Order: sequence, then structure tokens, then C-alpha cells
Amino acid sequence: MTTHYRGHDVVDPDHRLIGTISDVLYDQQGEAEWAVVDLGLLRSAHYLPVAAGYMAESGEFVVPFDKRIVKSAPKADRRHFLDASTHGELLVHYELAQ
Repeated sequence: MTTHYRGHDVVDPDHRLIGTISDVLYDQQGEAEWAVVDLGLLRSAHYLPVAAGYMAESGEFVVPFDKRIVKSAPKADRRHFLDASTHGELLVHYELAQ
């Protein structure tokens, strides 16, 4: 079953609003890998790892990060294209590097 992420609010573990998912980037197998999160009007969008969170029954996407962590992540470019360099930065930022 495919989960639809676009349009859902992203919240921290205390259910404080971080932003809203505006787009999703998929891996080569078609699995959702990175969400593009809009942090608010006139603010830039940032990438967030989909695997780090879960969809709550309330419809919110809950992640183990606060807004400060997401806001300091690499910004999403306008095309929502993730190059290898930015991908590496994201893995380090979210402590996903192996």
C-alpha cells in the first residue's frame, strides 16, 4: 500500500508543527525516500528522510527531529532534484551515514 505524504503536516515528537510536505522523492525501487518540507510562507523548503518518521492516525507525519534540525538541513532546490553531494550532506546531517 502506498502512503500519500503530500499535503500532510510534519510535526515533532511533541506534535509541534514543523511544516508541510509539498513533494516526495523516490528511490530507484519506487519507495519514498525524501520528503520536501515547506517550513512556512516565505521560508525555504528542506529535505527530510521519510524513513525516520511515521504517519499518525491523526494524519500528521511525526519525525524524531525538532524544527531547528529540519531548518538547518540542506535546502531543497526548486526542481526538487537531489544530487549526490546534497544526498551525502543529508545523510550526515540526519546521522544516517553508515
